[in-house]
Amino acid sequence: MFENAGEYLSFLRNVPFDFSAFESVREKPRKVVVSVGKSAAYMYEKFVLQYPEALSLPVFAVLPAGSETGSLKKENVVFSSHPHLTEKSFEAAGKLINFIKIHEPENVIVLLSGGSSALIEKSADEKEAVEINENLLKSGLPITEINKKRGEYSLIKNGKLAEMFGSIDWFVFVASDIPFENGEKFVGSMPFFREDLENTHLFKCADSDSLHDALLKLLPENTESFRRFTGSVDELKTLLLMRIEAGAEALLVTGEPLLKINSENAGTGGRMSHFALTMLPFLKAGMKLYALSSDGIDGNSPFAGAIVKGGLQNIAGNEIASALENYNSAELLDKYGLALKSGYTGLNLNDFVIFLRKNRS
Repeated sequence: MFENAGEYLSFLRNVPFDFSAFESVREKPRKVVVSVGKSAAYMYEKFVLQYPEALSLPVFAVLPAGSETGSLKKENVVFSSHPHLTEKSFEAAGKLINFIKIHEPENVIVLLSGGSSALIEKSADEKEAVEINENLLKSGLPITEINKKRGEYSLIKNGKLAEMFGSIDWFVFVASDIPFENGEKFVGSMPFFREDLENTHLFKCADSDSLHDALLKLLPENTESFRRFTGSVDELKTLLLMRIEAGAEALLVTGEPLLKINSENAGTGGRMSHFALTMLPFLKAGMKLYALSSDGIDGNSPFAGAIVKGGLQNIAGNEIASALENYNSAELLDKYGLALKSGYTGLNLNDFVIFLRKNRS
């Protein structure tokens, strides 16, 4: 498995992407490339590796601040904010729209990944958009519902950006971080595709299952696995405890658990660190739990999540209870050296939890 950031990054960067649908677009004229999301640099790197001629195409990319640019030239990159809408979000959308206007392409190749909802935005009332987004982030709603609501007030989401340029064909390659059926249609609140728009075309090149399958190859043959989990963190806890009680030696869960923040002054953490800390009191000696976000940033923390072992940590019960109550799980786990810090990984294909018994590695 992976016990440090280097090993974690090495694993994630070998998760496969499928761009084969580009063959149907390859010979189309006057193309540009737009890459937006947490995986913008990673997807571009994978794409041009498979289709080197795309290196000569004009490119515009929007990444979260702090991301590595990879194969992208810095002059082609705009750094924006995530998960909060800020002035940078509106500026990035304006620059993207100007890029399209300047190049006047007939065809746009879009490489889209999760996080785009915050990275680019255009709204008639920017202040209201920021407030609505903040409330949605704390709502505990499924991401499909959050992104539908985002599309209601946005001037570019829900296909509206592609609709602004109706004479252009948009070919959207999606790395989906939404573990629901047809989740790829909601990624980034989808500015570039809508089913009723004849000038938009959607292709899924990776999703939660891509991550799940790659992880299974690392795990024992008797691993029990659960795909596309979308229940609450408490429901995830119940699932794992039931399987552990039943004697499971190895478990894998991929998806996007829900965590509603019931605090106006939440501390530092996210779904995975909160879950890891919730499970810690139930882990016995010889048990290990990985709770990690594939994008490397769990909630509002600088960590990917945590790796915890049973029977080894001497964290007082009142410390755990206080951290959970105040949504400050990452700070406490880091204090005891249990948080994993990778930075943005370049991949964004959901969270995952691995349970191993008898110190399997």
